[in-house]
Amino acid sequence: MMPLTGRVPLVIGVTGHRDLRAQDLPHLEREVTAILVRLRREYVGENNETPLILISALAEGADRIAARAALALGIHLVAPLPLPAAEYRKDFEPGLIPGAAAEFDQLLSEALIAPIMPFTTGNSLEAVRVDEKKRAEQYRAVGLFIVQHSDVLIALWDGNEIDKPVGGTSEVVAFKREGIPLVVSESAHASLDGSEIGPVIHIVTPRNKIGSVASDVSVSPWGGEITGRRRGRSIRRLAEYVRRFSAHLLGHGRESVGADLLPTQRREFAAWETFDSLALLTREFNSEAAALVAMAAGTELIESSIDSLFTDLGYGGLDEEAKRRGLAFAPAWCRIYGIADTLAQIRQVQFWKDWKLLFVLAFVAFTCFALFSHVRWASNWLLGGYTVAVGIICYVFIRAQVRRHQERFLDYRAFAEALRVAIYWNILGIHSHWSDEKRNTRQEPFSSGANTTGTLASCYPIKQPSELAWIKISLRTLELLHGREKTVEKRKIDAEAHALARRFWVRGQLSYFDRQRIQHDRRAEILEGWALVGLLITPFFLVPLLLSAVGESQLKLHNAFLIAIGIMPGLAAMLNGYSERLALKAQARQYDRMQMLFQRAYELLPQTIDSHSEFHVRALYRELGAEAMKESADWVAIYRQRPIRPVQ
Repeated sequence: MMPLTGRVPLVIGVTGHRDLRAQDLPHLEREVTAILVRLRREYVGENNETPLILISALAEGADRIAARAALALGIHLVAPLPLPAAEYRKDFEPGLIPGAAAEFDQLLSEALIAPIMPFTTGNSLEAVRVDEKKRAEQYRAVGLFIVQHSDVLIALWDGNEIDKPVGGTSEVVAFKREGIPLVVSESAHASLDGSEIGPVIHIVTPRNKIGSVASDVSVSPWGGEITGRRRGRSIRRLAEYVRRFSAHLLGHGRESVGADLLPTQRREFAAWETFDSLALLTREFNSEAAALVAMAAGTELIESSIDSLFTDLGYGGLDEEAKRRGLAFAPAWCRIYGIADTLAQIRQVQFWKDWKLLFVLAFVAFTCFALFSHVRWASNWLLGGYTVAVGIICYVFIRAQVRRHQERFLDYRAFAEALRVAIYWNILGIHSHWSDEKRNTRQEPFSSGANTTGTLASCYPIKQPSELAWIKISLRTLELLHGREKTVEKRKIDAEAHALARRFWVRGQLSYFDRQRIQHDRRAEILEGWALVGLLITPFFLVPLLLSAVGESQLKLHNAFLIAIGIMPGLAAMLNGYSERLALKAQARQYDRMQMLFQRAYELLPQTIDSHSEFHVRALYRELGAEAMKESADWVAIYRQRPIRPVQ
């Protein structure tokens, strides 16, 4: 199986009927296997660097067909349970077929993790044993878990949309297609989020009962059959680049695509389009992560990024003991942070090179054009220089668009900053406490409501474009897999963890935002200052220009003044445009707000912690983490409003 550490998996959920016809089982197994193979081929790609995870509750019938197929293909299995395993097992004693309980035990043993759903509000172990409605609530809870954690859902379903029993397949499919209603989620935040909405692969599955609305097994169109394109072909990728570039030039967005479809078709089309984009981002990140690890200096670069988490630049550099503690409590988080941070730095360098090249080449082209009509002896050379400069500008711009330098830099930087919060929350004990059957941990209560996506993902801003939805979804998956890297019960924040977080996270970020605020302010002032100088000195060329216009002998001087008057305002405009395109002032204001926030947090957090202050300290760290993730999302939004393009 593909290793999970340092990668972002693609998660496939499954839901379906238990009462399947015996004659349909071989056909259903073939169809599920074919779907998993196609998902891997079209959305993981040839390099196979993205691990796949199947989430199955291991109920009889559909759940187990998918689980067996996934394990046979080397796909990781996650088995969320509606009830503790001993209680859940009773639903298969006796089962619909002989050996159902033994098969459950065997599949459970092969699962990577088996999170147990918390009891719903007012529910208990005693209640589910005597009340079928209460037991059904737990099945709804596991259905919600699968919907919230899966990128795509496979539904072995007869298609009956009228009968929607609590926790049934039709209800789970509706949650995935339309979102979780407020009456079910009991949380306005969770219902507004909608990150669980996604595509459904429908295998029409007859039921072994009278009145089933389906009579034969079939697979409804999905993926490329809906969007009209296939993954993994060079021609298709080229067509996608052309489409994006044309949409960028013409101002057409995705909204115009599929506008003639019916509402249900448009919703399905949009779900697959979004999944297509999210799968692409996941594949790109994992491919770049693999390439980074394979580099000669890759391991060193990753370690350097991890070291930066526990380095105090003003007070002694790297703290080995702090790093040891961080790696002890969040090894997988630290690893993927090191990769994301390193990739962000690499892409940042490319991003800055693109902007500098575009700025310099635009000035060269402008200067050549300004000189062309006045320096006749070199007019051919100047025209050639102008043509070459414009050609290189087009090449740099198209290369940046195709390779998505700016987008990847923004995605990876925002991802790394969210991972920074995850690491310190794990050190402090502010993380999800899944009750896991595989680790024999004691069940701990969740907050009310159906949002079980985890502490970190729940705190990530919900009002984000689809690009940043990738970060939220990735955090949701990683928190499921690595939320409890160290098997410990919920603990209080100890003095050592508090001292570490206060020093390296709070004070470290305080220093960082302060430095960035000063640097961006200074750079903006320098650029704006030179632009102002260019504008102010332009009028001083007017008088010499008028005087030099007299006499044939002063023609060259006259032309020189004309050239200066033409170039100086253009240079001033480009300097102002460069500053605006890089959002230097906007970023400086953003950094100033965050510097004030971390300054306030540093002052409020006591140097030592005791039982009386622990609750407030935990609340401060949690709020600070949520604000840090919101800030990084806002920072990305600033840049996304200023896409890379030739300097005007």
